[in-house]
Amino acid sequence: GYPIQVGPTTHLAEERERLDAMTWEHFDVTRLGATIGALLHGPDLTSKLPDELIVEIAAALAAYKVIFFRDQPLSPAQHIAFARRFGELELHPFLGSNTELPELVRFEKSAEVAGYENAWHADVTWRERPSMGAILHGIKVPTVGGDTLFADMYAAYEGLPEEVKTRIESLDLEHTFMHTFGPFLTDEQKASMLQAYPPPTHPIVCTHDVTGRRHLYVNRGFASH
Repeated sequence: GYPIQVGPTTHLAEERERLDAMTWEHFDVTRLGATIGALLHGPDLTSKLPDELIVEIAAALAAYKVIFFRDQPLSPAQHIAFARRFGELELHPFLGSNTELPELVRFEKSAEVAGYENAWHADVTWRERPSMGAILHGIKVPTVGGDTLFADMYAAYEGLPEEVKTRIESLDLEHTFMHTFGPFLTDEQKASMLQAYPPPTHPIVCTHDVTGRRHLYVNRGFASH
């Protein structure tokens, strides 16, 4: 009698079984969700990792969508060095660093300091070329709560009714930083940033360049229309 149908989400079974069957050479894996999330055991991110391990970590990221490493006492310099193994790093024009390393952004939140990032989003979709990912390092975390949540946008797309898939197949969205960062800028800063980062359009349904799979690419924080 409820207006919204929930579970069982049987369309996840095939992906769950595919991930169950995967094996890795350089680390062991503990799965964290049916189709998303894995804890990688073995790599020491404070050391210089061999190229073949970096390649396998990248493959695990593509497979599990988000991966975790526990007990990694990374220094800021080691954090950056590890991130650089996966590509060129970007500087965020709106979120400054609290360190001397501009590639790092610090998030420090409390009951008194709320965060506008506490909504479902994909980072920097207002860029013409959004980043392929981000590496988060938990320095001080609460014993309860404060979780960072992740969503499988392959599964979100695959679970849509066919008529919705057909309707959005050829639609694009314009993305802009104005909704999230605009309120903190002066009119002059807005004009300057809009010139530097004119709102791009991205497909609502994208094809991942590594996996070749279709996924939703929408978020209300940055999508305009």
